[in-house]
Amino acid sequence: MRQAVIIDDMDADRFFLRRQIQKALPDCDIKEFAYAADAMSYLKTPARDEIDVIFVDINMPRMDGFAFADAFQSLYAEIKGTTQLYIVSSSINPDDEQVAAKHPAISGFILKPTSADVLKNIAAKA
Repeated sequence: MRQAVIIDDMDADRFFLRRQIQKALPDCDIKEFAYAADAMSYLKTPARDEIDVIFVDINMPRMDGFAFADAFQSLYAEIKGTTQLYIVSSSINPDDEQVAAKHPAISGFILKPTSADVLKNIAAKA
């Protein structure tokens, strides 16, 4: 994994995930966004680097993680590239995990807090 994007409205959750990514993959470039709409704007930027993985929280203001996944799914293939999208949440609602599993744009569902081992496994797939 060369570049990852974290989308989460909670500063502490972004901090913790960033630290876990840095532990697992010290050379990974990490971009962070508090709002999904800002991340979507970044994705549409023509000069940006290729993104390997996006980690998005479910429960956020303005645009939640599933709405982001819908918007991500509608992007042109050349914008999406081969980017994997993971939902990262503290939700224990089984419906959230089922929705994520059925969504064509979502690669997986990860519970918070995320471990470095989980991130290494994701990086191996990227």
